[in-house]
Amino acid sequence: MAAPALLPPPTMDEEGAAPPAPATPSPAPPPLQPEPKPPLLRRLPPVRVTSEFDSERRLFSHRLSCRVLDGVAKLRLRISHGAGGGGIPWGPPEVGVLARNFSVVVDPATRGAVLRGAADLAGSLRLRASHNTKNCQTGEQSYIHVGCSALCLSMSCNYEYDKSIVSCIQLDRCFQFKYHSRKLWRDDILVVTEQGRRQLSGKEQQGEVAITANLRDSPCKIELSSLVPPNALPRATFFFPNGEVSIKEKILDEGDRILSVNGLVKSHVLNGLCTAVYNDNAMNIKYRYKDDEISFVPSISLPSNTLSFAFKRQLTPLDKLSYWYNFDTNYWSAIYKHKANKHLKWKAGYESDNRLGWASLWVGDAGGSTKEVPFKAKVRLTLKVPQDNMRNSTVVFHVKKRWDF
Repeated sequence: MAAPALLPPPTMDEEGAAPPAPATPSPAPPPLQPEPKPPLLRRLPPVRVTSEFDSERRLFSHRLSCRVLDGVAKLRLRISHGAGGGGIPWGPPEVGVLARNFSVVVDPATRGAVLRGAADLAGSLRLRASHNTKNCQTGEQSYIHVGCSALCLSMSCNYEYDKSIVSCIQLDRCFQFKYHSRKLWRDDILVVTEQGRRQLSGKEQQGEVAITANLRDSPCKIELSSLVPPNALPRATFFFPNGEVSIKEKILDEGDRILSVNGLVKSHVLNGLCTAVYNDNAMNIKYRYKDDEISFVPSISLPSNTLSFAFKRQLTPLDKLSYWYNFDTNYWSAIYKHKANKHLKWKAGYESDNRLGWASLWVGDAGGSTKEVPFKAKVRLTLKVPQDNMRNSTVVFHVKKRWDF
């Protein structure tokens, strides 16, 4: 009787291990439970409060701002009041809603509002408009600005009720037309200014028109401008890369008319910049030299022969000395600055014409915003000491603090 056949051994994988057993199906994950809603205070947008105090004006200023409409716009509230019951009392706050292409700022104190808007119409055509409404008792009138710009054409119009109209049309880079009109509603005396222009009286209208054209592809251009209504020959101005020259008709006090030439020329000389300005038979020549460590600016006025110079020396990367002297009046001033770091610096100076010495201390980035300074605050402290009467010394400080909630 033959032996029964043996079954073949199970196959092995490359590493010699038996294949894994079939995985059992995992149970279905439990249904997600809805997260509880955050408290009401956590659902409110973050609010930023900024307070400032100016001891010289004895004025407090507070500003509250927060993002609304899912961050599309910002709501701002600003209010000011005097310190210690003096100065400006509490008044109605200024409310504003600011967005990228639209903003509204309402000032109940003057019964005015400022509205601004912008829109892209098609391609490079853009429309901008602003409207400023003020109470007539303040002497300020409403103001409207509308501007459209395209690739080769730009137009703008400014209109201030009952006072002035300014219009400008520019075609590519070769031609520009500008018109300015101003209507006078108060009685003015007819006088002749130093520029030879008449001050009109009554309700007469005064305007100015200018046409500017480039000379082919060169950087030079010429401009013709005249008053409306005209009272003299048009003024011609020639612009070139190193300056400009203008010729106009000037009316003297005796009523004679002469041609006046004014100009400005600048050129690089000895690693510095020399500028000469000629106006009404007087010339001022100024030379400015500046490198990484020193700055020297002498100037002379002719024919009065008035000479002055300014000097600045960078002693170290953190220290700077500035000095100015006028040989005609013997007035001089000096300022020394020291910057410990980005958020701390001080400076001191003296002014001989006012006989005043002063010192100032900055805590916080003087040129930056409160977002970048430590402790979200900025402090400026200034001490003024008159040389004639030191008892009248004053201390002025300005504090700006920000809180985020």
